[in-house]
Formats: sequence, C-alpha cells, structure tokens
Amino acid sequence: MEARRILIKLGGGLITNKRKLCEVDEKSLQGCAEVISQLSNQGFHPVIVHGAGGFGHLLAKEYRLAEGENEDVEGQKDAVLQIREDMLQLNRLVCTSLIDQGLKVSSHPAHVWASGVGPDFDGTFVASDELIQITFGDLVNCPAPKEFGILSGDHLMERLSLFEGIELVVFLVSGVDGILARPPMDDETPELLSRWNSSMAFDGRHQSAIDVTGGIGLKAACGARIADSGIPVWIINGDNPQRLLELAQTGKTIGTQIIATQSV
Repeated sequence: MEARRILIKLGGGLITNKRKLCEVDEKSLQGCAEVISQLSNQGFHPVIVHGAGGFGHLLAKEYRLAEGENEDVEGQKDAVLQIREDMLQLNRLVCTSLIDQGLKVSSHPAHVWASGVGPDFDGTFVASDELIQITFGDLVNCPAPKEFGILSGDHLMERLSLFEGIELVVFLVSGVDGILARPPMDDETPELLSRWNSSMAFDGRHQSAIDVTGGIGLKAACGARIADSGIPVWIINGDNPQRLLELAQTGKTIGTQIIATQSV
C-alpha cells in the first residue's frame, strides 16, 4: 500500500515558550504527539519539521546570526555551537514525545545534511516509509563570506513537499486559527481568512523582536509555492491539535487553506 504522506510543521512558538530560553511547552508537544500517533494508526505517514522557538531565536537575535559572520559581533561562533546543541536538545524532546506514543522515528538535523539558506538551499535526504522522519529549522553552514545562517523550517517544508506521495501539507501555529486579515484588536473578533492565495493582501506582522525568520508571512509565501505545485496546504491552530486529525480525515477544518494562484 502506497504511503499517504502528510508533511507537518510543528511551529516553534507552539512547542516551546518563545520568550524564554530553552523551555518546552510539554502539554502542547504531548497533544501534537498524540494526534500524530492517531494519524499513523489510521494509515497516514507523517513527515515532521519543527521550529526553534525559544531554543534558537533568542540567541540568534542577540548575536545577529541571521546576518552571517560579523567580526564586530563578539561571541558569534560560540553562539552558533550553543544553538546547535540547544536545537538537538529540543529535537530529542520532540522525538521522545513521539516514541512515547509507540512511534518509530529518525532524526535528520539540518546542519548535517543541508547548507545555505532560503528556498534554494543545498541538500536533501531520502524519504522512508519505515520511520517517521523529523528535521528542524537550524543554523547551517553557508558559502563565504556569510559562513553560517538560519535555514528556516518553513523553507524546509517547501523542499520536503517534493517527497513522493505528499498529499497534504499543514503548518501548526499557536494562538491563532490561521491567517488573519489583520492583527486582532482588544475589542473585536479577529477575521480569519478561511482561504488565501498570494494575490491577497493581509497584515502579517510578526514578533520581530524575537523571531529571526519570517513569521506568518514566510509561512504564507512558502505555503503558496507549495499550493501552486498542486498539493493542499493549510495553516491551522496547533493549540487544538484534533483539527489536524479532522483535516486529514475530511479535507477540511477550522483554519486557512492556501490555494493555488491559478485556481482563483
């Protein structure tokens, strides 16, 4: 039987406390792991990418690592090593959460198999139906003079969507049900865009004081390119992980479906 692969992004802000250094959100991570286990038991084969959250963004911001090597910033090289170690720690916690659900996993740290940043980074690994494969946004090597940079989990999602058999791509975020037309105000119900494509504008502000990648805007852009290739793409609220199961089973749930530009 051919694998029904689902590519899932566990957002860093979902599985960690993004404002605190190296603090995992155990309840959220366990909830996601339980649903991923249910998906596996129902014949789906998850492929997992996870973000960094408080295990990567805070130090990366402090040492301006997204810019690459800068001799004026003292301590960058030590920070690179520390973040890689911290990300491996987070990855072990993610893997353990799935193993505790009876799943068999294989971890692929991006700094081991990938180099360069952005959607055209170099490297790939082979898909497998035997194990649930996991990778994550990471600090990777780059050509000189940059030397190193941050490879976003969203760009990893775009690349891994090329795996044969991927039939659904889902970004799990925290705190919102999907793409909002604009940031919510205190006295109003936020307007959820149930369908979105790259020709539609939205106010995609993100926490630039913390986030060193691209926030919801980058997810939307990567998701749009995936959707243009013909694969269904959704952004949903991972605080309600059962929506992922509902989406896989029925093809719809509360969230934002990213649709191909040519289908408008």
